[in-house]
Amino acid sequence: MSASNLANFLVEGLVYAPIYKKGATMVSGRKATGKNPLEESWDRDFGPADVELALRKNQNLQAVGIYTGIRGKGIVILDVDANLKNLEQQWGESLKNAPKITSTKKNAAKYIFKIPETLWSQVKGHGLTNTSDYEILWGRRQGLIMGAYPGHDRTNTPEGLYTLTGDLKHIPEAPAWLIAEMKAPPKVTQNRKDLDFSDRTDDEIAQIIGDCLSVISHKGQGNREHWIQVGMCIHSVLPNDLGLALWCHWSSQDNEYANEWQESDDNHNPCTTPWYSFKGSGVGLGTLIWLADKEDPERHRFQPDIAAIVKEAEEKKVQETRIATLPFEETIKRAKKILDLENPAEINYKMNGLALQAGYRDQVALEKILVDHLQYENQTGIFSVKELMAMDVKREYLIPDVLPSPSTVLIYGAGGDGKSMSAWTIAKHIAKGIPFYVRGNLLPVEQGKVLLLNGDQPLTQLKEQLEEVEFPVDDNTQIFTDWQLQRYAQFVKVMNKIQPKLVVIDSLIGCSGGKAFDENKSDFATPLYWLTRNNGNMFPKTTILIIHHANKTGGFRGTSAIRDAVDEVWSLNKPTEEEAQRVGKYSRLITIQKSRSGREGSKLVMRLEDDLSFTIADHTPEVESEPTPTSVTGRVLQRLRVIYPEVRTTSELVDDPILEGKPAAIRKSVQRLLKRGLIEVVSNEPKITYKAVLARGEVKDSVPTVVNPSCGTGSGMGHKVGTNEKCPIGS
Repeated sequence: MSASNLANFLVEGLVYAPIYKKGATMVSGRKATGKNPLEESWDRDFGPADVELALRKNQNLQAVGIYTGIRGKGIVILDVDANLKNLEQQWGESLKNAPKITSTKKNAAKYIFKIPETLWSQVKGHGLTNTSDYEILWGRRQGLIMGAYPGHDRTNTPEGLYTLTGDLKHIPEAPAWLIAEMKAPPKVTQNRKDLDFSDRTDDEIAQIIGDCLSVISHKGQGNREHWIQVGMCIHSVLPNDLGLALWCHWSSQDNEYANEWQESDDNHNPCTTPWYSFKGSGVGLGTLIWLADKEDPERHRFQPDIAAIVKEAEEKKVQETRIATLPFEETIKRAKKILDLENPAEINYKMNGLALQAGYRDQVALEKILVDHLQYENQTGIFSVKELMAMDVKREYLIPDVLPSPSTVLIYGAGGDGKSMSAWTIAKHIAKGIPFYVRGNLLPVEQGKVLLLNGDQPLTQLKEQLEEVEFPVDDNTQIFTDWQLQRYAQFVKVMNKIQPKLVVIDSLIGCSGGKAFDENKSDFATPLYWLTRNNGNMFPKTTILIIHHANKTGGFRGTSAIRDAVDEVWSLNKPTEEEAQRVGKYSRLITIQKSRSGREGSKLVMRLEDDLSFTIADHTPEVESEPTPTSVTGRVLQRLRVIYPEVRTTSELVDDPILEGKPAAIRKSVQRLLKRGLIEVVSNEPKITYKAVLARGEVKDSVPTVVNPSCGTGSGMGHKVGTNEKCPIGS
């Protein structure tokens, strides 16, 4: 396949992966299996031009794949492995207009669909089973769409050519039956001779597997059957990325295979190929428990709650598949009534009971159905661009030009650098209505209720942190402990009841069930997509501040999908030596790395003051005589601040030679600044005049002298800038 031919097939807006030919030496130095994508395509989104360039430069690339799931902008691939003709008759018109990929393999094909963004957090991919002839590719997986592709090692089949027919510009929405199957739990074939754990959550099953693997010995080289048996046991009850991760972790600890793991990555390692080949194996979790019992007969590996789960499974008979006994309308009615209860324990108890009555596996499955229904009830419908432009919608801020509303903001930093303190300090401003320093000027904030969702620390530590920032002691702030982000329905209920202006989630890992090993998977970010997408739709608009941890080098931790899912990303770091001269050695700087409101590069400074109170203020000297801002919008804002309190009309700004901008660009800049609240209309007669809301003031001072706390501003407003050393910031 030549690079020049790609322009006729690939389109913008999708995420592609050039594929190595089998046996080629990859950048990592390992030999390719025929499924390995170019390593660089994992780090950033590849468009058509990127693919064309990669194919021209690297002769070892001979095919092109397309990413699926959230990573792939909602693409799902229906991969039919056999029995194509019968399946096409079964699915009928639902396959019409879908781009189709065929190869030399008979009675097989792939179909490309799109999943609506509103459903991204609710669907999953399904692998091949002994009862199906197709799999559903979704998640951080890619499917090959064109080019050469080798046959399986065991068949000695020649390389085949994969051919794409159809238009990638017009990929249809996935049919209803496919979406329904993706919403359903993975089909696990229950071995009637094995133990039944079908009523247990993935977390409980993962705990049982992890405990067993902790005592099962490795047998090294020459004992492949033992290694495969363990993998099949895990796959039988947990055939997803979590199950694969557990097997990989255990396998990588075998010292006799250390060399094979040195160059491995998340996309391919010694476990991935056999894992996706597992179908019906005849072994299950009972076999894994038996293997562990041989080395730990007293079962010391299990905690009491897990031991009780295993014992219950060993004592009961295999249960039949539940059949729904309640109609849909009645189920929704009862679920809504349960959510009106006050006691969380009672809510969970009754929701689980209702789920069993309605034929669902558990509360989580029922809540997904309920959220779908709530989204349907709250949908805005279809409207034209003309109607959108006529709507009274504009960007608003809790803190002017600092904290947008609605928005989802993620702040990350190293442990002990003060992430929680910064969040609580910002929350204090909102809860108490304490003014905030922006560009050297004291500005009012939008006071309102605050909701703290805590999943990362004990109450003792939380209390101490709130005391350190002098958090207001009143009923304006509500705290929920042991919170989980996947509780969508309960979140909607809480938000509608409290209607907070600010929500603080501490932390992303803590409120995700502590699944740190999953944070490199794109699906880990689905709750964040859900929060961002439904903010102001399913629940009252708010600003959501999420605390996240940095990696060992201080960089962003986890999949890039986390960044993609939120509106803003803030990094918290210790100041450099040069910065410390200005803000103090024990201060912390918050840099806005990503912002959909155009604040990339802006900074906030957090300081521990002389009275032991914490302060946060804007730290970005945007208005300087030198250098001149590069953007037209920046120059317009600078000009209005420099001449403050003078005013200007749009025509006067257009004619101002200092601005050096096209008239249309200057007019657009004025409107953007007006929407951002950085300038204001002074008069409408005879012409509209504008002035800067924020004067140039003492912009070179990070935190200027403030009003006395007794005047109602609060001690958290800060003090005069200095370099006096204070106690280090913690937490």
